[in-house]
Amino acid sequence: MRLLLLVLGILSSITLMAQNNATLKGKLIDSVGKQVLKDASITILEAKDSTLDVFGLAKADGSFLIEKISFGEMIVMIKFQGYETYSKKINFSKANASVDLGSIYMRLAANELGEVTVTQSPITIKKDTVQFNASSFKTKPNAVLEDLLKKLPGVQVEADGTIKAQGENVQRVLVDGKRFFGDDPKLATKNLPPDMIDKIQVFDALNDQSAFTGFDDGNRVKTINITTKKDKRKGYFGRAILGGGSDSQEGRYDNSVNLSYFNGDRQITFTGQANNVNKQNFGGQDLFGGGAGGARSGGAGSFAGAIRGAVSAASPASNSGGIIRTLAGGLNYKDIWGKNKKTDVSGSYFYNNQQTLREQNSFTQNLIPGSPDSSIFNTQTNNSVTNNQNHRINLNIEHQFDSSNSLIIRPNISFQETESSNEATTFSTRGSSKNLNNSVALTNRSNSGYNAGLEATFRHRFKKKGRTYSIAFNPSQSVNDGNTSNYSINNFFNRPIPVADTINQIGITNRDSKTMNATFSYTEPIGKNQILELNYNYNSNINNSGTQTFAFNKASGQYDLVVPNLTNVFENSFNSNRVTLNYRLQNAKYNFSIGSGIQMGDLVSKNISRDSSIRQNFVNFFPTMNFRYDFTKTANLRIFYNGRTGQPSAQQLQPVVDNSNPLNITSGNPDLKQQFIHTFRILYNSFNIFTQKLFFATINANVTANDIQNSTTYLPNGAQFTRPVNLSGTYNLNGFINYGFPLKKPKSNINLGLNLSRSQSQTLVNELSNYTRNTTAGFNASWTTNIKEGFDMNFSSNSSFSFARYTLQPQQNGDFFTQTFVAEPTIFTKKGWVFSTDFRYIKNTGRAEGFNTNIPLWSASIAKQLFKKKEGELKFYVFDLLNQNQSLTRNVTGNTIQDVSTVVLKRYFMISFTYNLRSFGAPAGNQQRGPMQMFRGAPGQGMQMMRNFGQ
Repeated sequence: MRLLLLVLGILSSITLMAQNNATLKGKLIDSVGKQVLKDASITILEAKDSTLDVFGLAKADGSFLIEKISFGEMIVMIKFQGYETYSKKINFSKANASVDLGSIYMRLAANELGEVTVTQSPITIKKDTVQFNASSFKTKPNAVLEDLLKKLPGVQVEADGTIKAQGENVQRVLVDGKRFFGDDPKLATKNLPPDMIDKIQVFDALNDQSAFTGFDDGNRVKTINITTKKDKRKGYFGRAILGGGSDSQEGRYDNSVNLSYFNGDRQITFTGQANNVNKQNFGGQDLFGGGAGGARSGGAGSFAGAIRGAVSAASPASNSGGIIRTLAGGLNYKDIWGKNKKTDVSGSYFYNNQQTLREQNSFTQNLIPGSPDSSIFNTQTNNSVTNNQNHRINLNIEHQFDSSNSLIIRPNISFQETESSNEATTFSTRGSSKNLNNSVALTNRSNSGYNAGLEATFRHRFKKKGRTYSIAFNPSQSVNDGNTSNYSINNFFNRPIPVADTINQIGITNRDSKTMNATFSYTEPIGKNQILELNYNYNSNINNSGTQTFAFNKASGQYDLVVPNLTNVFENSFNSNRVTLNYRLQNAKYNFSIGSGIQMGDLVSKNISRDSSIRQNFVNFFPTMNFRYDFTKTANLRIFYNGRTGQPSAQQLQPVVDNSNPLNITSGNPDLKQQFIHTFRILYNSFNIFTQKLFFATINANVTANDIQNSTTYLPNGAQFTRPVNLSGTYNLNGFINYGFPLKKPKSNINLGLNLSRSQSQTLVNELSNYTRNTTAGFNASWTTNIKEGFDMNFSSNSSFSFARYTLQPQQNGDFFTQTFVAEPTIFTKKGWVFSTDFRYIKNTGRAEGFNTNIPLWSASIAKQLFKKKEGELKFYVFDLLNQNQSLTRNVTGNTIQDVSTVVLKRYFMISFTYNLRSFGAPAGNQQRGPMQMFRGAPGQGMQMMRNFGQ
């Protein structure tokens, strides 16, 4: 109902706007030659602040008709290259809603530099890149880049700070074209201030070699590039926050500092934070993939669901993963070295120390063929404490020897130490009443290790245009050493006399991986706009995994009994050689490439402990196809296809039974074959410079042959035995559509998005085939204001419908729905008072009993800006005023449905002081005004730019 009212309100606003618009017409003529002036630009600006209202171009006969002009005093500016600018003030109103300027005779400009006004569009599309002018989107006081991104069409910011652009997760953020703190987007989005940003560019980044040759290898990364304002590239800027408060149980604190020094090409940024309110101004990194570690599934299997329904109300100041204490800091450096400025250097160091307290309750349905009472239900309580320390070091060196030769070197290394303690209690029943088993498990883990890698690329251009060669060299190595203790008591009730089984073991693991990847590429022009590429790739991957497990010996009181099936040493290697031939044709309107490669691979998996080995040889084709068509300079279509293989791991191949968890027994399968994945992508972008309307559409599809899935057999005692098998029928299909347009009164933007997804996978349950088909449909609408002073608003509504279907047990088919409303209004006065609130309401249905909870989360603050330039701010903030915050998630995969609730941070208050530092050395005359406003430039520059957009 609320969503319907929102849509009706939008439509009403549009109708009222149509009734309060004016039109302007006329005809442009050369005053000397009496020639018509085709494509001259007609710009309508608001007289009070010179912001753009409407823009248009003259027709072939010189006439023009500009519609949808807002009422009020406007400046009409008409420009054509080489002619003097025509300017006139007009007050449009109901009584003066249709203005005819008649014939306008434009005079040739004198041969001297004059001052003209240039108007920039808030959005431009350049081939594969969508570019936003940052000053066209207004933000609240003390905002960060994340707040600015919320205003952009096609960009979404999740509650945990994850950025989505055009329906895909943003994995990398660049600053002035260079990596910022490695590949951690949040270190930029949660720290950089909007007032230093000039433009935001969204695109799919290729690797260095593909970007050089122009042949896409399919490895694209959704990327945002931030370009800073030129007048902000010399000086200091930053922010320091000191905050303290309390909740009902303990004290809360939130302290952070960000300081940057820019001096031309040299940029140095320091960031640090310490808090226990779940704020993470960076992306988490877990080298070991264990999270809290030790969580016992209790027969529930893997929950990496094809459908994930997260319904946490937690805002960016909270986290659905528990309660987190964070201590972190880092330094980022960028400069250009050498007398001739030929070496770009950037690098970063980041340290993170986190403690995570997690309390979870879960209910899992394991769907088994037969009557509903044949299914197994698991109820689990899980408490864990995880301490994680992480060091990240990244370096980027780009050297241009001359116009023909360049070298790029990117080394990186990360170190991690993790300690975790976990207690899990599980109860299993068949149907709703028959007890099968219960378990209490205590697990402690300690891991340490590192990941190191290098990306090195040498590129050479010959004198003949299009003839190049490049060599890429990418070695990497990782190490993970760990110790584990496992104590569990398991009771089984499926026999006349219940049986108790106690496990008391310790384990030592040593794992390392070495990868070597090298690629040689040679391109040769074979005709006008045509190029061939010959590509050779060598890949070697060696994985070693050793595990020693010892059981407790009551006689000696020591852990000295070797557990044979859990003591193994594996060595897994995969080596491949691939030769590829690609063809590309390019002209002004389209770019097309097609190719295929043949790869020969050799997979060897050895069990050193048992002196056994498995060997497989593969021959595969690797087809690729890419096509881009530019309808206009602001509309294009892109189509991609590629095929690739996926090899089974050593653990998946070795037929070794792992019964360390007696409720979830696993084994490998030596008969596994590699899988082959076909990937399709279709993208369409369009922006109308006249109406400022933006449209995105994306379709992604993956089809997997010989997919590696699970075969699960449920034992009489309620435990399960799982082994990987090759199965057919796996596919994923999803689509995303976004339509955005501006409103004039109030100045704001509307964004409407639709996403659809469909997936299918096959599993075996008790040797019977089960197809799981998941369908998700979502609709989101957002309204963001673009007002300069006094008020800022972000409103969004997100509806998600999910449908799970099972061929083996259709009576367990389930539908669930989640509706999320978010309102973030901020009122700020000229005297420095800032009133802000964040309200989120989540409604969900269709889940298990006890998990259909509606969640209202309301946070609010009042602040007073201090000092002459408002550099300081004193704020009182309350998180979760109603004390209702919760985290509920649903995961659906294979034959399981799991609902999880997690204890999260609840109501607390905080008093904080913020100080903003701004000190720039650029002369005031060089400072630019916003892209929606006017700045000085060369004669005719604005008209030419606008004319190009219309082509």
